[in-house]
Amino acid sequence: MSSMVPLGVMHRALSDKEVNGYFIRKGTVVLGNLYSAHHNPNYWKNPEKFLPERFLSDNGEKLKNPPAFIQFEVGKRRCLGENLAIETLFLFIASIFQNFRLTKYKENEPLDLLGMPGFVRTPKPFFVRIEKKF
Repeated sequence: MSSMVPLGVMHRALSDKEVNGYFIRKGTVVLGNLYSAHHNPNYWKNPEKFLPERFLSDNGEKLKNPPAFIQFEVGKRRCLGENLAIETLFLFIASIFQNFRLTKYKENEPLDLLGMPGFVRTPKPFFVRIEKKF
């Protein structure tokens, strides 16, 4: 739903280069706007809505990685720990939902999914009720 890190890591152009009609001079500091990529309506249908199904295959059985989803940077400098992080997060979240039921603390209270902007985007404070399933 939200880019935790709205801007990518800074890079420096090693040579003059033209990219999509823009000239980038050697030595220019370049960083990707991840928030813009993750909310671009050319790639995402309803980019401001929470739609977790956009990450599932058509039959709903497999996770997919859409091309405009840049969670660990891109190219030869992408994060080495990406696979470990994805698998660990999946196991962590799956174990929570297997063992607990999570509901809003106050049913009618709206939940703000946009978070608070900053160097690292954080969720706005909220309360949740956690009940053990067994």
